[in-house]
Amino acid sequence: MIVVGPWVGCALVVGASLVPVVRHRSASLATDTARRQSAPELVDLFRLAVGAGLSVHQLVDVVEPRAPDVFVPTLVEVRRRVSLGQRLGDALDVFDELGESVRPLAAALRSAAFDGVALGPALERVATDARLQRRRWAEANARRLPVQLLFPLVMCILPAFGLLAIVPLVVSSLGSLHW
Repeated sequence: MIVVGPWVGCALVVGASLVPVVRHRSASLATDTARRQSAPELVDLFRLAVGAGLSVHQLVDVVEPRAPDVFVPTLVEVRRRVSLGQRLGDALDVFDELGESVRPLAAALRSAAFDGVALGPALERVATDARLQRRRWAEANARRLPVQLLFPLVMCILPAFGLLAIVPLVVSSLGSLHW
């Protein structure tokens, strides 16, 4: 039987209870990252559909089969709500759950559905903004990379360098010393 102290037992319980939280957060972060990366493509699909002469009400039906995978469940839900009789502008409320990266697209689609605003110029602005946002996000990630690489550098590469370059020199020097 293994006897564990109370502090170790408490640490194990706390660690075990944090595992689902960490997994959920990492999955949520991965989904949010995929949405940010794919938002300009989704906007471009809507722009192409509008450029092809489709109405606002036909857009979701055409874009959904070709949309990035992270947006497909939301577009399916919008189609389902519209098929149940909800207005398109109200059904687009599902987009608000996707976060900040898709909110301008939803606002442009809503204003076109409710007020009849021309969708082409609005989607041009949204596409430009989405690409700029994705670029800013990528630049911010690139600035964080050296900090993230610091731990592996200090903990793995520098000790290996010391073992391969410095330790043989010290060992050979010790042999030439006279006591």
